[in-house]
Amino acid sequence: MQHERVDAVSVAPVDSPSMSLRRRLARGAALLAVLVSASCEEGTPVSPVGALLRISANPTRIGTVGTSSISIQALRSNGNPVNPGTEVRLSTTIGRIDEVVYTDNDGVARATLRGDGRAGTATISAYSGAVETVTTDVAVGFPAGSIRLTVTPTSIPETGGVVDLLALVRDDQGQPLPGASVNFTADAGTLRSGGAFLVSDANGQTTDVLTVTALEIQTIGGDSFEVSAEVGGTGGVQTDTFAVGIQRPPRASFTFSINGNTVAFTDTSTGSPTSWLWDFGDNNTSTQQNPVHTYAVEDSYTVVLTARNAVGESVASATIVIN
Repeated sequence: MQHERVDAVSVAPVDSPSMSLRRRLARGAALLAVLVSASCEEGTPVSPVGALLRISANPTRIGTVGTSSISIQALRSNGNPVNPGTEVRLSTTIGRIDEVVYTDNDGVARATLRGDGRAGTATISAYSGAVETVTTDVAVGFPAGSIRLTVTPTSIPETGGVVDLLALVRDDQGQPLPGASVNFTADAGTLRSGGAFLVSDANGQTTDVLTVTALEIQTIGGDSFEVSAEVGGTGGVQTDTFAVGIQRPPRASFTFSINGNTVAFTDTSTGSPTSWLWDFGDNNTSTQQNPVHTYAVEDSYTVVLTARNAVGESVASATIVIN
């Protein structure tokens, strides 16, 4: 019996659609891993080894809620700026600051330190890659050296009025102090602030408004009332006080002393008179505030003083006996 010879033939396997898809996905995943790995290795640039950081602050003293501009320059070992977009990281011991900033074409990165109400020394630290950390200090919320209160207008009528208050705070170097907490007070009237603490602006100034009614002025016995501004400062609270005048008609009064036929008169009028008219009762007069008059004849005389100001006038009289 004759047998047929059968040669072995190698047949390549044919992929099924599902196997082909799996292989393509695997190749895509491998390619993606390579790309991601390359991207991670590149990342955001940081300063190269041997680079130098320089940091500065302007101003170096701020109020408790003030701001200071922080500049960081990153230079290569040859003195040239690092690449634009180089990452610089920042931190501060007091206040808030941008945590990550990036250099420009000159190798300079900029951030802002903002006071958060605490006082002390803010130490700002900056680093980039393996470059040595650099620091700078900003004084935050140091006590005020002085406060000056300005009042406009300086007097109000008996019918009441509105007074603008302006306080200027300076530090112990005589420079305007921003971020200082200022409190206004007044013996009469209502403050727009309600007596709350106000914060001085970039010029060291803060304002308030005082409104005084006619009824409130009636309760004041004198011709003025006080307003004050205060701030925490070196050696304690710094205060400035101003007496706001009340525009009343004068209340005339006077005293006198007799020496023979000569009488010395002293004006004691209140209400800030600006002019005086004395009638000595013997057909003689004077416009001096404190005149001296000699009588020719021994007799009794009625002396009348008329005191005037821009609001009105008042009269007072007394009997003088010359003997």
